Amino acid sequence: MFGISQDFKRIRVSLVSMKSVFVAGSRRKSYRKINDLVQLLNDSGISATTAGKSEDVCNDTKESEQNSLLNAFRKIDESDVCYVFSTDGYIGRTVSVEIAYAHAKEKELISSEKLGIISTSVPISKVMNSEELIKYCSSSE
Repeated sequence: MFGISQDFKRIRVSLVSMKSVFVAGSRRKSYRKINDLVQLLNDSGISATTAGKSEDVCNDTKESEQNSLLNAFRKIDESDVCYVFSTDGYIGRTVSVEIAYAHAKEKELISSEKLGIISTSVPISKVMNSEELIKYCSSSE
């Protein structure tokens, strides 16, 4: 009985120390890649989420974009890390707002690559690919 209890405690500590991730990125440019990354993180045992669906992004309304952003804020609040998925340094206006919100909430900001000139003042702490992110979020640092 004692061994089972100790194993349970070790598993519980491991799960508690794992970082959760909000993946921010351009829905218009990288929706499938972002969803694949979120799935990969979740399959690796890391709680990961994104702002939501990308159904018919070409027909987004002001109201749908605002709702998506408010949803993103809620999910950022629930996450430890904001991972910025960028393609060729591009992040877009909405992702910039998500980054600013995550920074204001003192979330760790990590990017998939160095961000473009417009985004040079973004306080990114690390640049990591998906494999490095999984290892980082799985560690108890």
